[in-house]
Amino acid sequence: MLYGDDGLAQQVCFSNWRRGRRLWFNDPRMKAGYDQFCPIAKASEVFASRWTPLIMRELLAGLHTFNEIHRGMPLISRAVLVARLRELEEHGVIERRPQPSGRGHEYWVTPAGEAFRSVVVALGHWGLVHARDWIKPSDLDPTLLLWGFRKRAILSALPADRRVVVRFEFAGVPANRTKFRILWLLLEQSGVDVCAKDPGFPVDLIFRGHVADFVAVYLGHALWRDKSGKALTIEGDRRLAQQLPSWLRLDQVVGRDFPVIRPAA
Repeated sequence: MLYGDDGLAQQVCFSNWRRGRRLWFNDPRMKAGYDQFCPIAKASEVFASRWTPLIMRELLAGLHTFNEIHRGMPLISRAVLVARLRELEEHGVIERRPQPSGRGHEYWVTPAGEAFRSVVVALGHWGLVHARDWIKPSDLDPTLLLWGFRKRAILSALPADRRVVVRFEFAGVPANRTKFRILWLLLEQSGVDVCAKDPGFPVDLIFRGHVADFVAVYLGHALWRDKSGKALTIEGDRRLAQQLPSWLRLDQVVGRDFPVIRPAA
């Protein structure tokens, strides 16, 4: 307790301040950060802004171009993505490098950015364990699912002498995603691509099922052996159909058999 010039006692402990008074630590004008030296606060100013954890998810998964990063987060506006990448660069989390072609540039994590890997992995594990009941029907985006398959595919296990084209036919797609009810996955050792329109190649396999069942297996909430041939079916070349689940790690459980974010190359 302190005394003012008038000799009257003044309460200065935070717990005694009136609720209606604007406090220095609760000032609505503070928008850019927390104004605290706390290391958690300082790290959160870099990492915890909207979309930034997902941007780091894509970067740590080995995606480097603007378009690749954007495809992993189709709902983010390009302007916001530009702003977030610029902020990460200013904080020393990523750096821009010229593309090998000499046209444009790529984004690569710095040692400071790589240090966020354990944070992103921990978030993923927390979500797998504690957020499984929070998934809403509107969250079941088939494009995000196939983009996830693209990142999970084991390139070295794919046929060396051919491309494998898989047509996905989803039931139960959210109303705002019905134009993506049918998608294509192009699998080659040189890389994997996702197509929202018929790429014009002969289809080797047709993969059918409810998008919720696909997501359940993808997240390890259900086992492939319990869904295979029942809720989820593969038609086409029998040999390729037998190999496809292992190529996409559907027969494994994320977080148990392989990491949420693949290790750095």
